[in-house]
Formats: sequence, structure tokens, C-alpha cells
Amino acid sequence: MGDSKEFYYEPAEGESLSTEVVTAVAKAHDEDVIEQEWLISKDINTDALDGLFQERNLNMTLQFEADGTTVTIIADRRGDPRIKIESHR
Repeated sequence: MGDSKEFYYEPAEGESLSTEVVTAVAKAHDEDVIEQEWLISKDINTDALDGLFQERNLNMTLQFEADGTTVTIIADRRGDPRIKIESHR
């Protein structure tokens, strides 16, 4: 396996977390969001993902593998998520 590179992405206010994960993965791979081949719904239940971080005052981390990446979502004490992408391409 080649070198990994890390990429951090701060979700935009008002966007669903699943949409932001798709955007973060595309940016990490220097791909256009619309033109990338990966579909998040093949790997992740998007409704469940979006619902996990709806509650505030959560200090939570979620990690999963998708599209040649390790996606880590970290919520701070206020529940605001930060997305870390580790690309393995």
C-alpha cells in the first residue's frame, strides 16, 4: 500500500453530515463531487449517519472505511463534527 495522506474538513453549517462526508472524500482525492464514482449509500446508511450527530453535547468519534479512505468523524463537546480523511490511494 502506498503512502497515506490526511485531510481535515470542517462541515458547513446547515449541510447534512453525509453530504459533507462525500464532499470531504472527493476533495481528498482531488475529484469533483458530482463526477466521483463512489456512492456513500453503498457503504453507509446516510440517514443513520446524519442522525448520529444531531444531538448536541456529545463527545463522540465514528470511524469507517470507504472509497480507499479511512473516514473519522469527531464531535467536540458541543457536538460539532470535524471530518478527517486518510486517503490510501
